[in-house]
Amino acid sequence: MKVSLISPYPDITNYGLRSISATLRQAGHQTQVICMPDFAGDGESVHVRMSEERYSPQVIDEMLELVKDSQLVGITLMTHYYDSSRQLTKAIQEKLGIPVVWGGFHPSVRPDECAKQAEYVAIGDAEDLMLELCEKLENGDKNKLHSIKSLVWRKGQDVIRNAPGSLEQELDRYPAPDFSRDDHHILFEGQILPVTKDLLRRYLHNGTVSRMFGRTGYQTMTGRGCPHACTYCGNSFYRDLYKRQRYVRFRSTAHVIGELEDIKREYPFINFVWFSDDSFFGRPLPDLLDFAHQYKTKIGDPFYLLGSPGTITEEKYEALVDAGLMSIQMGVEHGSKRMQKIFKRSTMGNDKIIKSAEIITKFADRTAPPQYDIIYDLAYETIEDKLDTLRLISDLPKPYRLQVFSVIYYPGTSLHTLAARDGLVNDEKAEIYDRMFFERHDSYTNTLLFLARSGRFPHPLLKLLIDRRVVDVMTSDYMAPAGNVAKAAIHSLRQALRSPAVERAKAMGTYKARLTGMTGADAGAAAPVAGATF
Repeated sequence: MKVSLISPYPDITNYGLRSISATLRQAGHQTQVICMPDFAGDGESVHVRMSEERYSPQVIDEMLELVKDSQLVGITLMTHYYDSSRQLTKAIQEKLGIPVVWGGFHPSVRPDECAKQAEYVAIGDAEDLMLELCEKLENGDKNKLHSIKSLVWRKGQDVIRNAPGSLEQELDRYPAPDFSRDDHHILFEGQILPVTKDLLRRYLHNGTVSRMFGRTGYQTMTGRGCPHACTYCGNSFYRDLYKRQRYVRFRSTAHVIGELEDIKREYPFINFVWFSDDSFFGRPLPDLLDFAHQYKTKIGDPFYLLGSPGTITEEKYEALVDAGLMSIQMGVEHGSKRMQKIFKRSTMGNDKIIKSAEIITKFADRTAPPQYDIIYDLAYETIEDKLDTLRLISDLPKPYRLQVFSVIYYPGTSLHTLAARDGLVNDEKAEIYDRMFFERHDSYTNTLLFLARSGRFPHPLLKLLIDRRVVDVMTSDYMAPAGNVAKAAIHSLRQALRSPAVERAKAMGTYKARLTGMTGADAGAAAPVAGATF
């Protein structure tokens, strides 16, 4: 069979999609990978984002020409890319009559909704599912689809939901993600073009983390799953989906190093690696030390990874720094014990956050400042909860940078279930599907939070500004006019303190517009996107 695999994500890494492509090719199928970055899905083209027509008629026609001889089209999507995926699917079905399968996080959590658009929906990890689906369709066994685990499909007017599947424990069984250029295409300056080395270099250099450090990076994953089940995260859904199964799994060091060696050989311009595992530090110490040694010996490029409080030890961190760790991203999320309980992060409280940050800071002379993630604008927050986060920030050892995200109650997460129960979700299209993580309410505490993002704001001054007496005055109705003046002054100070990295990221906004052919692209860094699912 020929299978076309389409991604609307601005980040063209698409680990899950490329893993499926490699798996299908290994089994003898022909695949075509088409990256169609929709920056409106990241909120960077507001007027486009508010429209359900994300792509121009010309781009749709070019996509149809590419997939017209395929027997199946797969589209990966998260919630913000529902409209772009629906536009692509509708065109394929109406003009070509080719069946479409949707996969990724949103189809996994909303299969019935997605089955109204696509003929097939893949839930969870989908390499084996796609292999079996291709075999059934190739052999004309459409009436024997019931045996495909985790598949949701339409039979007439009925939606059939098959039994859930199990997680593959031996990840080395899958080939490295398909990062070839063989029948790979990408949307560039309003046209879908064959991928060349130069075009790939441009996109990889413009990746979210790559441009932060001015490097050309390659993003991959050494494992799948997360040991935590934070209520705002999709892992809370997947852990429930795969109950009583080992959820956190790792590839062998040899498998990962082999992938990186091949990539470096094919694309020598790559000089940076971004590991997007949810649980890189979850590896057993002997395995992590061996990985660090092998990486330093055989790859040697600077790299970036994610970590969580409590999983970072000095021995592990020192080994990774010695191997080339450039910077780490750690989820701090919130400083309030009450909110940490709502997030199911009580085991990662402020004491562990500070301890992990102190370990990171010990190596500050050999690394770039860490990135600490913060979540804000929750309906459940009190003013005291917000101040707790600011108090925690004022105690973090410097240097650091903050990545701040306005909460979105994504379907499938435990937090969405809680918010829906409490009447906090009224219009999902406006409040979730079309809402972006950088949108924020204008408040005194948010102003201070954004002021602290660079890590350069003096902690003694921050502590003064979050003193309860000062807060009561600044948030009173009587002081509203003075508060507006203060906010304007703080905004000016924030501009003066803005880090060069942020300026570079904003400058890349116009470059993104050129890459996609979209107009009106906002200049802001998109959140990292990575996953193990289709």
